Amino acid sequence: MSEHTMHYGPFAPLLLGLITLVLWFGFQTTQLLKERENIATARTNQTTTYSNAQNMRAQLDALAAETAKLAQAGNPNAALIVNALKQRGITIDPSKAKPAAEAPAGK
Repeated sequence: MSEHTMHYGPFAPLLLGLITLVLWFGFQTTQLLKERENIATARTNQTTTYSNAQNMRAQLDALAAETAKLAQAGNPNAALIVNALKQRGITIDPSKAKPAAEAPAGK
């Protein structure tokens, strides 16, 4: 009996491997682009919240600074609040007080 041996060249397996690699890179690229878009959307959604938090922090700092100034001026209730905050490890910087905004004139 005669045996037929088929000799395959390296072209077909290499081509299949390269096509697979290109498809994998394409898939990964699309996934990364989608993730980038999702992160950008999340950041955009957080900007309003972050801005509001900064405003609230500034208001709280101003309120605490004014309370510290009242405590330094001898107000016993303000001194009680400042001492309670110190016991909890919260320090108040009186220099963060903003000047009081003038109320708009009524009509």
